[in-house]
Amino acid sequence: MKVYISVDMEGIAGISHHKPTGRQDRGYPAAVLLMTGEANAAIAGAFDGGATEVLVNDSHGSMFNLSQTELDPRATLLQGQKVWSMVAGAGPDRGFGVALFVGYHARAGNPLGTIAHTYSSRPVRSTLNGRPAGEAAINAIALGAWGVPVGLVAGDDVLAAEMADWFPWAERVVVKEGVGREAAASVHPTVARERVRAGAERAVRRAIGGEMRPLVLDPPYIVEVTYQNALQADYACVVPGAERVGETGARFASVDPVMAYRGFLAGVRLAGLVG
Repeated sequence: MKVYISVDMEGIAGISHHKPTGRQDRGYPAAVLLMTGEANAAIAGAFDGGATEVLVNDSHGSMFNLSQTELDPRATLLQGQKVWSMVAGAGPDRGFGVALFVGYHARAGNPLGTIAHTYSSRPVRSTLNGRPAGEAAINAIALGAWGVPVGLVAGDDVLAAEMADWFPWAERVVVKEGVGREAAASVHPTVARERVRAGAERAVRRAIGGEMRPLVLDPPYIVEVTYQNALQADYACVVPGAERVGETGARFASVDPVMAYRGFLAGVRLAGLVG
């Protein structure tokens, strides 16, 4: 089975504040080591569970964080500024049997999730078909359209609670307790890595056994984002088909989940051009 792993940074054990997740911070190299450790744990677990091939998508920030030489050599690493962002490389007809989300975090607006946000600092709230949703759920609609189920989500306990509603079939691995936006109580990195490795192994074995399913919702797929200010929402609504909602909101709807994902992603990127 081919396994797709999307690795973010904010949900990694030992990272409790947004500053070390930025390249200019002196704590960034240590954060990358922590990120690499959990990525390697997921790779090891995937192969332990029966994976025949693993693609790792570096999904944080500018998306060139992980060191190729420090990553498990059995995996292929996808890095750089990618059009499809956090789901790049998993597209149609690629043959992936399951996706594993490592280092993920709670949605924008969640009061307890560590470094909670949705793709950038611009959104203050995000919903999918009227339900609060973050990166994991929104990414999953594109993956679902491509027939790829989410089999594991690893991050803090707040994320795990969010995902119980979206992916009740998936493994939910908790590596830290969210105490607030800039605080967390993390287990030791070695403990976190073993939890991720074991969760990934279970997820792949269960996927092989047919226990996972893609996220498919009743259309239309409606992604709504409330931004920090009206100008950001105005920019987001330059996307064809988007509509303004309230004072600072933008909504994009489509019967096609991939188009809904594209509309959301384009809107967030445009909103990021203004303060």
